[in-house]
Amino acid sequence: MPIRCLLTVAMSVWACATWADTTTESSASAAAISEDQVIDVDAAQDIFRKSCRACHGNKAQGASSYPALADLEPAYIATQLERYRAGEKIGPNSILMISHAKRLSDEDIVNISVYVATAFD
Repeated sequence: MPIRCLLTVAMSVWACATWADTTTESSASAAAISEDQVIDVDAAQDIFRKSCRACHGNKAQGASSYPALADLEPAYIATQLERYRAGEKIGPNSILMISHAKRLSDEDIVNISVYVATAFD
């Protein structure tokens, strides 16, 4: 029993350290995004309608187990999308998010991040 407990603690510490390493890394594109960013609104709306709205709601307000996005910062949204695009599993809906994010270019991520954070105020 003590070995099992020690192993559990060691694995928990390792998992937390790994998570901390991945969350402190931020790409240049995500760090440079602001709500004042000029974006392609038509492209962003198209992405939102096709890929986001069904789960996150018509106004990115969230629904069921899908979080609200409208009140988040664009840089945070971009960072999360980049992590999903890289195939990183972040939460329970990661498989769905990874499949959508894999199709996004850097420009798409900037567009959708700013759009979602600002369009529904």
